[in-house]
This record gives sequence, structure tokens and C-alpha cells, in this order.
Amino acid sequence: MLHLDIWGPLSVPSVHGHKYFLTIVDDHSRFLWIILLKSKAEVANHVKSFITMIQNQFQVTPKFIRSDNGPEFMLSEFYASLGMLHQKSCVETPQQNARVERKHQYILNVGRALLFQSKLPSSYWSYAILHAVFLINRITTPILQNQSPFQVLYNKLPDISSFKVFGCLCYASSLQVHRTKLHPRARKSIFLSYKSGYKGFTLLDMHSRDIFISRHVIFHEHILPYPSNPDSITSQWEYFPSPHTTPHSPSSDVVHVPPLIIDAPPFESSHNNNNNTPSPILPVPTSSQP
Repeated sequence: MLHLDIWGPLSVPSVHGHKYFLTIVDDHSRFLWIILLKSKAEVANHVKSFITMIQNQFQVTPKFIRSDNGPEFMLSEFYASLGMLHQKSCVETPQQNARVERKHQYILNVGRALLFQSKLPSSYWSYAILHAVFLINRITTPILQNQSPFQVLYNKLPDISSFKVFGCLCYASSLQVHRTKLHPRARKSIFLSYKSGYKGFTLLDMHSRDIFISRHVIFHEHILPYPSNPDSITSQWEYFPSPHTTPHSPSSDVVHVPPLIIDAPPFESSHNNNNNTPSPILPVPTSSQP
């Protein structure tokens, strides 16, 4: 049995113009699939393509399709041609399609947390949702006897070595055809998601704002470089403690950043500092005379 539902529309379209997403849940493994949509008119074609993918990849045809009364799911001839039964919930009775409705709440909770932590704009919600589903499919759950949906569906453990922090700083090797001997060898970027069908990562270039895919990437997962103010993408990162806070003791949990990755903008000079705060690197010398 497959549970289907559409979430949306969202008032803020994604960076690629998506306003909805189609959620598909496998009843046995609880595995999730997410398909981003620009309009509900795309649902019928995506459902047909998804069923074909299931038949080809898993050599099985779903017996039941459960959804609400949305007209986009009314594909009676298609279901009948494959011998599938379409189960529909009653009007204003979402609890009859509760399996996928609860998944929507779970996905949105994780997606919001990823956006808040990374400080990315709301228009990147589609990447946060995709990353949330990637994590949910690989997290163990007591419903499956402490197995993950990925493990139940594919009968193998997921590879967690590829897990990266959403929105973290990374450097992607630049293409040789686009550079000279004096050009940078890497592009300062932000990690967005994993790209299905690629052995690479989807990244956001911090200078050009281009979204691209790269395989040769070095991650600094303890740094979330996107600023709170979107108009200043080169704002200073928190490499050092704020001068307004009490310095940590040597036993404190302090993250030491390797010097090779420090490229934050220089600190302002004292005559431009309205608060006359000291530099966080070098202490202000004090005189012993009164």
C-alpha cells in the first residue's frame, strides 16, 4: 500500500518556483519519497512515473493507493489497468489518510529546524525538505523494531559516512576550463542537499549565488556561514568569541578553527567602531601608571 498526499501551496515559492510537494509513503517500510511541484496539474504524470519506477526497481506492483478526494489522484483507468485499488478518504476526514498526514508534520518540523539553524532564506525550503526526508529515511524508529526505513526497504544499512550538516561551509574545486593560473582553485559555497542520480553534492556559491553540483568538496561542518542579514553575505563569521561575552575558560567547549580556512573580513579599526570595543584577537594594552 502507498499513501499519497499533496502539501501546499506555500506563500513563498522555492528558488526554482515550486509551491507544492507530493509525499508518498510506503506502508510496510515507512520509506518516504518527495516530489516537488509547481502546480497540482503535474501530479497525474508524476504518479504514473512513480508507479513505473516501483515496478522496475522493486519488481512489484502496489496493490492499494490511498489518498484524499483530490481530483489530481482520480486516475481510475490507470489504476484499473494495473489491477490496483484506489482507497479515498471521506470529505473533511483527514484522519482516514493519517499515515501521510503525520509524515507531513514530521517533515515540516525537521525542515523548519534545518532552515532556522542554517539561517538560509525561506525560498530554500525545498532543499531543507529534501534534506529532512533524506535524514528521516535513515533514522531508526521503534515502529520498525529500531530499524530505519532505508534498511527495511533495501535490506541493508544506510551509509551514514556521507551525512553533512545542512547549510555548512564548504569549498568546491573549480573547473579547470574556467580558471587561469591566478584564479582561485575553489568556490566558497554552502551545502544544500544530495543530488539523486549524481555522486556529488548540491551547493550554493556564496558570491555568485549559483546553485551547482560538485564531487570534489571539502566541508567545514562546524561553520554555518550564511548571515542573518541576507544583504551581507560576506558578514563576519563567529570564529572568535564576541567581545560582549565573557571569554570561555580553557576547559570550556571551544571550537578551534584551523587557520587555513579563516578568510573572514578584517575587523573594523578603532576609529570606525562606535562602541570602542577592543579587538577580539589582540588585547588592549593597559598602563600600570595611574
